Amino acid sequence: MISNKSFEVQVIPATKGVVAPGETAQLKRVAAYCRVSTDEEAQATSYELQVQHYTEYIGAHDGWILAGIYADEGISGTQTKHREQFNQMIQDCEDGKIDMIITKSISRFARNTVDCLTNIRKLKKLDPPVEIYFEKERLYSLDDKTDMVLSLMASIAQEESRSISANIRWAIRNRMKNGTQKITTAGLLGYDTDEDGHMVIIASEAEIVKTIFKSFVQGVHPGLIAIRLNGLELKTVYGNDWSGSSVRNILRNEKYCGDVLMQKTITIDYLSHQTKINDGEEEQYYIADHHDPIVSRELWDKAQELLEKSSWRKWKRREQQRLMPVKTGRLKGFIAINAEWKTVSITRLLSATCKITGEDEPAGMAEAQKEETKESEDFIMTDTKVLDGFEVVELEEGKCDSTMTLTGTNIKFNKATAVELGFPQYVRMLINAATRQVAIQPCKENAKSAVPFSKDEKKQNYAVVLKIPAMLTAVRKLAEVDEDAGALVFKGTIYPNDNLIIYDVAAGTPLKRRKKRSAKRNDAEVVETHSEKK
Repeated sequence: MISNKSFEVQVIPATKGVVAPGETAQLKRVAAYCRVSTDEEAQATSYELQVQHYTEYIGAHDGWILAGIYADEGISGTQTKHREQFNQMIQDCEDGKIDMIITKSISRFARNTVDCLTNIRKLKKLDPPVEIYFEKERLYSLDDKTDMVLSLMASIAQEESRSISANIRWAIRNRMKNGTQKITTAGLLGYDTDEDGHMVIIASEAEIVKTIFKSFVQGVHPGLIAIRLNGLELKTVYGNDWSGSSVRNILRNEKYCGDVLMQKTITIDYLSHQTKINDGEEEQYYIADHHDPIVSRELWDKAQELLEKSSWRKWKRREQQRLMPVKTGRLKGFIAINAEWKTVSITRLLSATCKITGEDEPAGMAEAQKEETKESEDFIMTDTKVLDGFEVVELEEGKCDSTMTLTGTNIKFNKATAVELGFPQYVRMLINAATRQVAIQPCKENAKSAVPFSKDEKKQNYAVVLKIPAMLTAVRKLAEVDEDAGALVFKGTIYPNDNLIIYDVAAGTPLKRRKKRSAKRNDAEVVETHSEKK
C-alpha cells in the first residue's frame, strides 16, 4: 500500500565544498609533467620549451603554487618502468605533495592504454583525489563525463604509438638495405663515432682488441685472456671486469675486421620493447669493408675458424692434453699449473712426475687415476719450454723473507716475494706432487701458464693475491687441508741462479692473527687475478 503522506526533507549542506573540474576552492599545489621520446637536438629543444611553458603557465594562475616540473627526456611513453620522473611524480601524489597535474596531452602522459588509465584511476582514488588536466584534449580526469573519452583517447594514443613504431622500423630497414644506417658505437670497444656519423678507431682500446685476437689464435683460452686483462687492470667498454664470455663476444664481432651485420636482434613487442636474437625471422644486412678494421682479415678468419670448430674447447684439450713436467734443472719433475684449469688431479700430476724422475708410483695409483678420469678432462698442456736446457746442478739454498699464505679463497704472496723475484709482471706456478712442493718463477707474457703477478717497484705496496681455482685445489691437496681450514703460511727458499722460489707445502704453519692493525689496509692496492666464472 502506497502512502500519500508527504514528508518534509531537511537538506544538510556539504561542509567540504564541491569544486567543479578546473575550479579553485583553495590554493592548489600544481605540478607539470613533460616528456620527449628521443635525445635528438630538435627534441631536446622541445623538452626545454615545455619546461619553460609550464613554469610560466602555473605561475600566471592565481591560487596555484608550483609543486614541481617532472620531466623525462629521451624516454619512450609506451611503458612507465624506466620513467623515473613520472614514477616520482605519482609517488609524490600518494604522499600528499601534489593536488593537480598538468600535461600537454594524453600521449605525453602515457602511450600505453593500461598504464594511462591505471594511473588516472589511482590518483582519482586518493584522499583527496589528484586531478590531471590534459591541455590538448581540454579534459579533466575528475570529471565523470570524461571517463569514456579518456579511455578512447588513451587507446588512440597507444595505436598512434604502434603506428609510429612501425614507421620507424620501416625507415630503419630501408636505411639498412641501402647501406645508410648509422652504426652505434656506444657499447663497442675500440670505436667511436665522429660528427658525420662515421666509425673511427680509438687507438688505446684497439690495442686491447688486437691483444685478444692475437692471444686467442696463439692458443690462449678466452678465460685465461680475461684473467690477464684483469691482472693488467684493463676494463671492458662498460667499465666491468673481463670474463670468458666478454672475450668471446669481442672475438665474434664482425665489426673488428671492418664489416657490419645489421638487424642481429628484432623487437617483438613495441610496448615493452622486448627484443630477441634474429634467428632468421627477419632479413639481415651485411656490408663488407664498411669501415677501417682493427684486426686483419686473415687474423679474423683464423679466430672464426677456431670458434666455429665443433666443441672447440674439446678440440683444444685434444691438442693440449698431455702434461709436460720439466725434464731438467732445479725444477725437474715440477708441472706448471694453468690458470684456466677448473680443478687439478694430484694422482695424475704425481704419475707424470714419477715418469720423469724415475721414482716408483705409489701403490693404488692406477685405481686412483680411474676415479679421477672426469677431473683429468680439465687439464690443458702447459708451456714448459722456458726451462728446457737447464743442467741439473746443486745450488746452495738461499734464505729469503718470501711467504705463501693459503686461505679459503686465495693464495697470497707477501711483498717480499715480488722483491726477491724482481717485481715480475707474470709468473707461473709449478707443482711437484711427489715432493709436495710449490714453485713460483717469472715468465714471459706469452707463456700459456702465465698469470699476472706484480706491479712495478714503485706501485707494488702490498701483497699479491691470486684467485685461481686449480692453484687453490692443488695446494690444498698437497697440504692435506680443506677450504674450511684456517690460513696456513709456507716459507720460501730462493734459488737466485734460477730466479726461483720453492715452498715446502708439507711444512705449513697456522697464520697468527694480529689483534690490532696499525693501519687500515687499502684493498685497492692488492693485485687480484680472477678466473673465468663457469
